[in-house]
Amino acid sequence: MEKKKESKTDWTALSSLYQFAIVILSNIMVMGFIGYLLYRFAGMGKIWISFFLLFGALAGIYNGIRYLLKEAEKYDRDKNNGSKSGDDSGNSGND
Repeated sequence: MEKKKESKTDWTALSSLYQFAIVILSNIMVMGFIGYLLYRFAGMGKIWISFFLLFGALAGIYNGIRYLLKEAEKYDRDKNNGSKSGDDSGNSGND
């Protein structure tokens, strides 16, 4: 039983890492595409592609860290709920 729980934790961690990478890459690609569109159709300089790629990387890292913190909080909450014994409802019974 312990082996299954350990395996689930490993897959959850791997999934979180994969999601982190997807968040960063998607931000870079979207912002790079916006920079390309500005360069191509608005006649702006090539510097805007670099600016938007950099902005996409920074935004991606920010969103990725936010996602990882949310996942860590969810993991801690699930871990704490799993370690409680007895009544999980949070009521003291004095209602």
